[in-house]
Amino acid sequence: MSARRRFDPFAMRPEEVGLFKERIRENYDRLTPGFRRLADFIMNNTLDVAFFTATELARYVGVDAATVVRFSQEIGYSGYRELSREIKRYVRNRLVSARGEAAKAETTEGKLRIVADYAAETLREFSATELERVARTVDLLTQARHIWLAGEYSEYYLAEFLAKRLQSMGIEATSFMPSMAEASTILTQMETGDVLVAIIGLDPGVEVGHAIQLAKAAGVKTIAVTTSGLALGARHADVTLLVPDDSPAEVSAFGPLMQVLSLIWETMMMQQPERVAEHHRVLPELMRRLVELRATTPEHEVGAPQSIWRENIS
Repeated sequence: MSARRRFDPFAMRPEEVGLFKERIRENYDRLTPGFRRLADFIMNNTLDVAFFTATELARYVGVDAATVVRFSQEIGYSGYRELSREIKRYVRNRLVSARGEAAKAETTEGKLRIVADYAAETLREFSATELERVARTVDLLTQARHIWLAGEYSEYYLAEFLAKRLQSMGIEATSFMPSMAEASTILTQMETGDVLVAIIGLDPGVEVGHAIQLAKAAGVKTIAVTTSGLALGARHADVTLLVPDDSPAEVSAFGPLMQVLSLIWETMMMQQPERVAEHHRVLPELMRRLVELRATTPEHEVGAPQSIWRENIS
């Protein structure tokens, strides 16, 4: 029986692990703010960038094409053309490698191991570039008067889930789906000191992007947690967390998005140990009292409303 193969970035060829990523990491601390925006975008949208010209990349990041060329030279390339070639090679090799491994896996366990290793490496790469912005996100949320969480389609339920978790700890939080009617109603309730978090995944995120723009104009801090730096909300938020969603299964992975939301939640709780301790103290007592009430409630109190309901609909 052969030994199980684990993903090892140090065992990969330079073009597979991404020499351009190593160069960005080595030079990141001394980059100008404009260069850092480019670096962040390239690191977190590598698949998209592989198909961009210098002009297209400049437009999405909000700089001019000459800045893209100078950035490429700053990290050791002759220009953007050379950098672009390496990015294309990296993307091609990574996709081919992942698909090749998936094709060779004959058992469910083998396929699962490939997906798990890929997910672990994805989170490692995210941690290498985004922790500073995650920390800023946590600080903003910890200080917020009220936290508003928005998402379209399936991302709404992630927003609702996080809102429920925050509410359970006594934190003012509300989730909403940013339709025109609901978003306008919610926006009238937002105040300075509030924070709006938009969760953007596969959907285009246009409605939630509009909510971010209006909230920001009203003085509300805005955060986008997104799998696409091209989304409208990602381009307008005060803080944007770019979460990779590529997968060897050739579908969009939602695990990293959920992991990042959990990182935010857990770190917020670590910063508020008194709140956590109070929650653990009060919750068991309330649950005990509810059990007692249920046990001592007369049967007619439970049965009468059901009888009335049955009589009225029969």
